This record gives sequence, C-alpha cells and structure tokens, in this order.
Amino acid sequence: MKSTRRKFLGTIAAGVIAGEIVSGSPAQVFAKPDPQAGGFEVQKGFKVFNEATQKNMMKMAETIIPGCGKHGMKDKLMGYLNRSSGTASFFDAGFWNVDAVCRKKFKVPFYSLENKKNTELIVKYISINNRAFFISFKKLVVQFYYTDPNIWKTLSYDGPPQPRGFMDYSEAPKIAKK
Repeated sequence: MKSTRRKFLGTIAAGVIAGEIVSGSPAQVFAKPDPQAGGFEVQKGFKVFNEATQKNMMKMAETIIPGCGKHGMKDKLMGYLNRSSGTASFFDAGFWNVDAVCRKKFKVPFYSLENKKNTELIVKYISINNRAFFISFKKLVVQFYYTDPNIWKTLSYDGPPQPRGFMDYSEAPKIAKK
C-alpha cells in the first residue's frame, strides 16, 4: 500500500480531532506543564510525555539527526507538543509503542539502548510498522533542526534573503528564458 500525503494528513487530523473530542475542551486551556512529574496533562488525570517518554523522544531525535539535542531540540519539541493535546497524545502513543517493542525485543527501554545496531533495528521496525508516527516525528525533527538560524551558521548558510527582497536589486533576479 503506497503512502500518500493525503493519507498522512488524514492520520494526523484523526489524531488531533480524536484528542480534542476526548478532552472536551480547547488544547490551550488544559495543557499545563507539570515540572515535578515531567510531561503535561492533556485532560484531568491523563498525562503525556513523562520523563521516560521524553528520553525516548530524544533518543529517537538523536537517531534521526545526531547532535540535535545540543541545539535545544527537546525544548522545541515539548513546546510544540504542549500546544496541542491531540498531537501530543498521538506522539505519546507512538513513543509508547517504540518502548514496548524495544522492551519485548531487548528487555530494556528504548532510551537505554547503547548498541547502535539494536537502536537502528528498532527504528527500522517502527519506520515500517508505525509509519505514520515515524514519518510525522521525523518531519518535525528535521523541520525544527533546519529552521534554526544557529544551525544555518554551522552549515555555512547565511539565511534567507532580506524580508523586503534582495539588497542589491530593486526586484528579485529573473530566470532567463530559453
């Protein structure tokens, strides 16, 4: 079965809508950070992204883009997830699945895996069997990483043109027609 953009958007929309229906109130009202226990409440008595889930999230992010944790990836992801209960619930369930698969295969949580081959094996399994979750998370990590101006400097990219166009021209350069 071929994955399509429409199917992906439908999966994400279903997760967001289901989260909003279950909660019965807007995401901004009930998603409150809880620094003592880790994670945040998406509805009364239901927390997502506890400390173990956050560690699993960062292990997966580091597997996708090594070194991204040094550039504030955890804060970016948690800030994004804290704004939408449906999205947070979708990703929390995905990381629960990652951890369950890892515990069944290796008897340890995903974030505890030290062997690179074992980590890659779990990531490959998830990328095939929980494709919607994996593709969504990968796109999110890549988006947050490559839209960071501090990362641009490490890649020798000066950034996009000025907000009002190109500094040396009154109009943007035109592509020559053949």
